[in-house]
Amino acid sequence: MQRHSTGMMAGGIVMVSFVPIALLAALVANSEQTSCENGYYFSLDGSSSGRGVNCDRFDATIYGGLLGAAVLAGVGIPLIVIGGKKEPVGTAQLAPWATPHGAGLGLRVNL
Repeated sequence: MQRHSTGMMAGGIVMVSFVPIALLAALVANSEQTSCENGYYFSLDGSSSGRGVNCDRFDATIYGGLLGAAVLAGVGIPLIVIGGKKEPVGTAQLAPWATPHGAGLGLRVNL
C-alpha cells in the first residue's frame, strides 16, 4: 500500500497551517476597528485621531482574512484526505511470447 500523492498531502497540510494566521489577522483588524469606533484609537505620534475617523479601512483586512481562511481550509482539507489515501501497489509486465504458430506481446497486471 502506498499514498495516493505525498505532494497533495503535504500541500494540504501547508494550506491548513495558514488558516490560524489568516484568522489572527482578521481578529487583530476587528480589534483595531472596534477601538477606532469607540474613540480609543491613537495614532503613532500619540495624538488621538478622533472617534469614527476612517474606521472602515479595516473592513478589507477583516473580510479578506475570513475569506482566506475559509478558502485555505476548504481546499487544504480535501487535499490532505485525498493525498493521504492508501492505495494498493500494482505492477504490470509486458513480455514477448512465441509459439510454433505465432508470436506477440503479453500484458500481465498484478494488483
